[in-house]
Amino acid sequence: MGWLALGAVLLASWNSPYPAADERANVLYTSFTEEPRHLDPARAYGSGYDQLYQILEPPFQYHFLKRPYTLLPLTATDVPRPETRTLTWRGETLQATVYTIRIKRGIRYQNHPCFVEANRRLTPEGVRQVRSVEDFAQAATRELVAADYVLAIRRLADPRLSCPVLPTLKQNILGLREYGDMLASAIDEERKRRREIAGPLYNQEQDEKYRPIRLDYGAFEFPGIREVDSHTFEVVLPHPYPQILYWMILPFFSPVPPEATEFFDQPVLLERSIIFDRNPVGTGPYRLAEYDPTNQIVLVRNENFHGEAYPDLARPGADDPNALALYEKMRAEGMLADAGKPLPMTDRVVLRREKEWIPLWNKFLQGYYDMSEISSDLFDQAVTLTSQGDVRVSDEMARRGIRLLTTPLPKVYYLAFNMRDPRVGGYSEKQRKLRQAINIAFDSEEEIAIFFNGRGIPAHSPIPPEVFGYEDGEAGINPFSYRWDARLKKPVRRSLEEAKRLLAEAGYPDGYGPDGRPLVIGFDNAYVSATDRPHLRFIVKQFAKLGIRLESRTSDYNRLWDKVMDGNYQLLAWGWLADYPDPENFLFLLYGPNARGKGGSENNANYANPEFDRLFVQMRNLSNTPERLALIRRMNRLFQEDAPWVLGNHPVLYALVHQWYGNAYPHAMYPNIMKYRKIDVGARADRQNQWNTPHWGPVLVVLLVLAVPAAAGIRAAIRHAREA
Repeated sequence: MGWLALGAVLLASWNSPYPAADERANVLYTSFTEEPRHLDPARAYGSGYDQLYQILEPPFQYHFLKRPYTLLPLTATDVPRPETRTLTWRGETLQATVYTIRIKRGIRYQNHPCFVEANRRLTPEGVRQVRSVEDFAQAATRELVAADYVLAIRRLADPRLSCPVLPTLKQNILGLREYGDMLASAIDEERKRRREIAGPLYNQEQDEKYRPIRLDYGAFEFPGIREVDSHTFEVVLPHPYPQILYWMILPFFSPVPPEATEFFDQPVLLERSIIFDRNPVGTGPYRLAEYDPTNQIVLVRNENFHGEAYPDLARPGADDPNALALYEKMRAEGMLADAGKPLPMTDRVVLRREKEWIPLWNKFLQGYYDMSEISSDLFDQAVTLTSQGDVRVSDEMARRGIRLLTTPLPKVYYLAFNMRDPRVGGYSEKQRKLRQAINIAFDSEEEIAIFFNGRGIPAHSPIPPEVFGYEDGEAGINPFSYRWDARLKKPVRRSLEEAKRLLAEAGYPDGYGPDGRPLVIGFDNAYVSATDRPHLRFIVKQFAKLGIRLESRTSDYNRLWDKVMDGNYQLLAWGWLADYPDPENFLFLLYGPNARGKGGSENNANYANPEFDRLFVQMRNLSNTPERLALIRRMNRLFQEDAPWVLGNHPVLYALVHQWYGNAYPHAMYPNIMKYRKIDVGARADRQNQWNTPHWGPVLVVLLVLAVPAAAGIRAAIRHAREA
């Protein structure tokens, strides 16, 4: 029967991973690689965003089409302007900044059992057959109110939730730090009480796992958040901080109905691992229907979704050529054709777990995934360079109707000098020239070509494309590392001879110092894998061009992090991905008070230029005006001259999409984008059938080859039986 088993295996290879009934269903198919760590909006950060963004609705969102990224109201009626008020807090009078957020009326939550009062009073008998939220017979809904947002923001201070952005919010929301301290004290008191009652055998972890301490969040003073009326709340800051609106796009600021926390905190559900951290309750376009992070996650259309229309984009004028070019690109991609149509555009989203690139890639080529990113190993198979240097899909991809979409990521890679180090740091003219020479010699264009498959833009400042303050063309170049070529109309890296001249003026001719010894710089990095070694050799080679010896100090990430926190390094490999698309979120990486060891913030270079710091304080709280741009230009020039970083690149995302996948232009800030995507289900089904039609010829040949010895064996057995 071996040939039958082989035939079954061969036939199985043509089966779709999805039910046959869904062949022409309006479903978006995509994938995820890592199991989401949290789906509680107070705890989720990065992992889980793809799911949460489709289910939960913070007050604001990004415009799907506009670049630079632009804020829009989502559940709010408008994007509020800051108001200054005189307040007294703990005996001190201050000029507070207040944002008043008004919530649209008529928005309703998804149907959920938590909104049925009886379901919040469950008994063991009442949940005997319950294995998931879907097993509850009764569900209900209610209107979204301001109190749900107030609760969500108060929950962020609960120390048990370990909200990852709490340190930043404590600095910028009035009284949040003190409020968190009061919650911590209340928790400690309750733990003490329980311990005294239970005696010496008390197990806190086990006790709270099934009997969590419930706090009345509203019982503690917190002036930073206030419910004004049923559909209005205020967020109060001790100082201007316009970036708070960007934070209010993230899931942390999504509403939390108190019914949900009360429902999921019941011991009879906790004992069945039915928890809030795996069952978000929202008002968004989709709701969670299936959650199996080892296999697949399924989102279905929220029957109570309040409705939203696909956005439009006005045609920019000729005086803004970059915006006009982007507009024309989006129009050509069909991104503007659905303006005004209702959202979401698909009924279901199926996310399948894929741990390895090859299976994911093969399923994409079979048409079972609607889009795919490109791994470095598969880059040459997917993409090719034209003789003009343009990037396009390979001939094989083009034959399949696959398109290539690209967008810059809000990210920067760099090497940070420790400006406190006496050799590579400092602010004297000679010390600047040393770092400027290294910046010239470090060929980031070659690095992008070799190690990023060309998927990067050489960085001239910390600010990446599509973020306010980024400038391309002659106005945006780093003049200390590049010169502008008017004929080629692009920046050209300054020559190695210029770098060597600067190095000599810095006191290190040909890489040798005044003592006659070669200049040696310690380089701390986490390039621990075999695949990282070529990149490490490349970096060493860049310094060797100047005669500088780079001494690699490779360690795992945890050890590297310890070195960063201790300030025990000369040169460091690092990068930064923005939390929100504002220049402040990049330039704060160079703000003196944020230096490591002075609060442990993200200034890994320990850069401290008083003039830069003064300009940063002026710039950070301004809106995106010509005044702000002028300040950013001055800050960039100081940064470029001091050269505390070896500038690397801003990576570019490459995505492949099938011809049936509409409104697919990527959005680098990972917002609630799935509601905009659309599928031509007929075209997808036809292509899937075309690409996965069984070729019976090879199968029949194999079966025939296997059948011959099988037939001979049968004849021999029959003959043996007759002779017997």
